[in-house]
Amino acid sequence: MSFFAGYAESIITPSLERPVYLAGFGRNRRATSVHDDLYVRALALQMEKVSLVLAAVDLIGLPRHVAQAIERGMQRTAPEAQLVLAATHTHHGPDTLGLWGPNEWTRGVDESYLDWLEQTIAETAVKALRTVQPARMRAASTQVSGVARNARDPAILDEELSCLQFVASDELRPLATLLVYPCHPEVLWDDNPHITSDYLHMMRFVVEQATGAPCLGMVGALGGMMTPAMPGHAFEDAARMGAILGGAALTALRDAPLQTVEQMEYRRRSFTLPLTNPLFQMAMRVGLLTGLLNEDGSLTTEASLLWLGDAAIFFMPGEVLPKLGLQYKAMLRAVGARHAVLVGLANDELGYILPAEAFLYPDDPLNPGAHYEESMSVGVEAGPKLTAALEALLAAALP
Repeated sequence: MSFFAGYAESIITPSLERPVYLAGFGRNRRATSVHDDLYVRALALQMEKVSLVLAAVDLIGLPRHVAQAIERGMQRTAPEAQLVLAATHTHHGPDTLGLWGPNEWTRGVDESYLDWLEQTIAETAVKALRTVQPARMRAASTQVSGVARNARDPAILDEELSCLQFVASDELRPLATLLVYPCHPEVLWDDNPHITSDYLHMMRFVVEQATGAPCLGMVGALGGMMTPAMPGHAFEDAARMGAILGGAALTALRDAPLQTVEQMEYRRRSFTLPLTNPLFQMAMRVGLLTGLLNEDGSLTTEASLLWLGDAAIFFMPGEVLPKLGLQYKAMLRAVGARHAVLVGLANDELGYILPAEAFLYPDDPLNPGAHYEESMSVGVEAGPKLTAALEALLAAALP
């Protein structure tokens, strides 16, 4: 059995010829310039009958029906392949969900850009599949402290940086590096009008300069919220955070053994959730948020699990709080994963996903105080339902 890896990327920065409403903070924040381009970075992985593309996109998030449309676009050329589309959740890219337009009643998505984006991501995924070659892998996990904090529960922190590097089997040269860290890309703050991928820009740059190979960045259980702990909100602060993470990844990977991947297994599980958040319900009624609900008013989402060598990657459809994230990592390690990796905002964006016992919906969701996360969550059942999905995936896909 041979393991293969390939890579492709495309710039997805929107044109400023039309208004670009930046997502993640307040409404009507229009982009005035581009500090660094936004990308889709696609990593193709293949082994036996499993063909999977992991695509990292520098966007706030994409709803499941858009992710499904992109996967169908890819499958028109590569019908055997599956797609995980994970948003980096940058707070300085275009609105792709609909909540950050010029006012509270106007959707902020440029539909022509979204159509182009769907086609570009699908084409990039196909290009990655066409570049695959025999590969081996390095896996490492390292703690990076002092760059992120939990603004909701300061004592609950996940500071683990997960690192996977894919290396050409014949030349032993890096093909691509995947890094996952659980922190909002929001070093730059709500007054920033420049398009940027925030700290991920420098994190990827540092690794690419050192390895000569592309680097993908994804985010983990960044709810809570896990936010940067840098001294300021300037580009130099974002660059410093990215450089710290990139340097830590290089150190960790330097000492990681090169392994022959003898196992690759990927499984998905869809599940339904009641949509109980009145703000989300209203946003759907007025057309800010799009997507199909089930007849009973619930929504369908998905989670998935990838076993790759001695690493297990759990892909989650939103912003999981660190308490749940640490629980999920313990579950993965308990069944044999040496490296337990969590990727958030994968194939959906449900908002925050909290432990049920910590969920308290605010009396006034427009002024939620200490319970902002609940005001931006589909409901109390999101956490238990996601936990049940992971349990089912583990039961079906034990190594």
